[in-house]
Amino acid sequence: APCPADFVGATAMETPVVLKAGLIDLDATYFVQLVLFLLLYAVLWTTFFGPYTRFLKRRDEATEGLRRRARDLHEEVRTLEADIEARLSAARTEAVQVRRRLADEGSRLRSEIVTRERARMQAELDRHLGTIDEEKRRFLAQADDVAAMLAGLIEEQSRAVERGVR
Repeated sequence: APCPADFVGATAMETPVVLKAGLIDLDATYFVQLVLFLLLYAVLWTTFFGPYTRFLKRRDEATEGLRRRARDLHEEVRTLEADIEARLSAARTEAVQVRRRLADEGSRLRSEIVTRERARMQAELDRHLGTIDEEKRRFLAQADDVAAMLAGLIEEQSRAVERGVR
């Protein structure tokens, strides 16, 4: 069934003539539609697509800048962590060395103190032994005198008892 667009230039009294159109039929409406489309495109580009594209571009630039900054900061953190770990390791090693040095110093001081106190105690012991020897000599010297005096008294008393008994 032919459609009304196929009848071009036919009047009511004439017999319709069917025109065969080619694959593309260009007429004035095509150009009007093209102008309307381009006008709509221009309006949409200036009001929506252009600002949205600029917004996306700024957002991508900002995001890339932030990502770059995050990578730089992450690398800096790794560097700082490695530096801190190296410093802590050095501090631990130094602390072990200081602890050993202090332990050795403590042992040396203890040995010195023990040696000094032993010498002091030996000197004090020798002094007391000397005092005891001196007291012993005096006692023995007095003991001979006292023994001689007691021997004389005993002898006197035994003579008195002998005289009294006889």
